[in-house]
Amino acid sequence: MTIRLCTGADLPALEWMGLYSPHRAVIQEAFAAQQRGDGLMLLGVSGGFPVGQVWVDLATKRAERTAVLWAVRSFHPLHGTGIGGHLMAAAERLLRERGYRRAELGVERGNDAARLFYERRGWRAERPFRETVRFTTPDGEPVEQALDLILMAKGLDPDE
Repeated sequence: MTIRLCTGADLPALEWMGLYSPHRAVIQEAFAAQQRGDGLMLLGVSGGFPVGQVWVDLATKRAERTAVLWAVRSFHPLHGTGIGGHLMAAAERLLRERGYRRAELGVERGNDAARLFYERRGWRAERPFRETVRFTTPDGEPVEQALDLILMAKGLDPDE
């Protein structure tokens, strides 16, 4: 697996054979943020296919030198093969190199497997929070989804 930043040519494959087609606008906006320097879309690619990803919002908490990770996932049939761990390590390294001191992400309440995945990598649960995600499907249907999350954070200072 090669870990690299997303290119425009990768965007159709990020719909993962239709699984994320309703999120096409979200994928395109994340790529536009990367193009503006406000985000990163880090991909794990094998055989030309993106088998894992970590997207990073660099803008929302830039003044605090905090990056917000999201869309952290590996292709479902490949769960447990180490893809996620390699991508998280690469994302953290890249953020350290860019001078970020802290990283945050939200884990859905009740997703104990994901929470344990992050805790094994040094992330700590801080507090619950709610977030509402809004997007429009390719068919023009507006979607609004309320999420109950747990904020997880990790210091990126190598001396910590």
